[in-house]
Amino acid sequence: MPRQLKAVNTEIGARIKAERTRQRLTREDLAKLSGYSANFIQEVERGRSGLSSESIRAFSLALKLSADTLLFGAPPTGFEYLIQRLKTVPPEKMTHIIKIIDEAVECTH
Repeated sequence: MPRQLKAVNTEIGARIKAERTRQRLTREDLAKLSGYSANFIQEVERGRSGLSSESIRAFSLALKLSADTLLFGAPPTGFEYLIQRLKTVPPEKMTHIIKIIDEAVECTH
């Protein structure tokens, strides 16, 4: 019976592959930058191998990504991100947030 892949390993592997590809790096290039073998990188990208804290650090540095982005994906951007964040602001701080936004908008005009 084939071994079941862990979803987290598959997700992280896909993020590593996507970033490596975006940067136009081969597995061999990433191997040189990270200190891990191209075969290990292939296993990680396919979700067959998990990462240790040492390898997370090495891949983060090699790909110039934060460990958070490597582990959890890129944070949302744009209006979706702002809406998510604003939902967590306590009501008593909302006036301060509105003032900051108003000042920022005024600076761009």
